[in-house]
Amino acid sequence: MTVHLSNLEFYAYHGVPDAEQEVGHRYRISADLHLRDCPATETDSIDDTLDYARAAAIIQSVVTSQQLRTIERLAALLADQLLEDFPRLNQVDLRVEKIAPPMPFLLESVGVSLSRRQDRGI
Repeated sequence: MTVHLSNLEFYAYHGVPDAEQEVGHRYRISADLHLRDCPATETDSIDDTLDYARAAAIIQSVVTSQQLRTIERLAALLADQLLEDFPRLNQVDLRVEKIAPPMPFLLESVGVSLSRRQDRGI
């Protein structure tokens, strides 16, 4: 089972130049959260799946609670936090985009994709 969170948008203060960290930008995050199992298909209980509202709140907290230089680091912190907070998660696939970055080009966004699997020591 995969839970999808598509195009969450936040305003945050990440960037290589200090000026970017002062002014801030809009960021767009999408996540595919792969569950090892999902008893909710039988039980209809939120306790047996992944609470996507809680996942969105975790993403918002990570994105807005600190300042980073790279979106690569932001993606890694997001994946690590989601895997830590949801034991049922087996894999996280993230897309992190900076919307309308300050560049001498017209483009909608720049971004990175990252996949992380739960390390069970196996």
